[in-house]
Amino acid sequence: MLASCKVPYLVGVAGLLMLVRSVLSFFSVLAVGVMTAAAVFVAMPLLSAHVPDSVRSLTEGLQFESLAIGLALGLILGAIVRWDWADIPRRVITWFLVREQKFFYYLLIAVCAGVLIFY
Repeated sequence: MLASCKVPYLVGVAGLLMLVRSVLSFFSVLAVGVMTAAAVFVAMPLLSAHVPDSVRSLTEGLQFESLAIGLALGLILGAIVRWDWADIPRRVITWFLVREQKFFYYLLIAVCAGVLIFY
């Protein structure tokens, strides 16, 4: 079935290595961002003696958890922007067509389970 499709698939070790590389790249950038934020968070009490009171009141509300979540969401949005949006519908349709037989079996299982539950 895969041989008849004209879509290049990531199969085997090469596909696994590309997936692992992208996941590790994401988490490494996230780790650098969190470490930088932690360094700023730790340095704020040392630097707060040298800043005006108006700036000090703004920095007291910084929450490290919110900063880490915002950093992760920013990285995710950055990864989504790099996708080729014109290619996504074709990939989704191809994914469904390749797994058509499995979906039929899942539908059959759901119908049988429904009959058992509601009978």
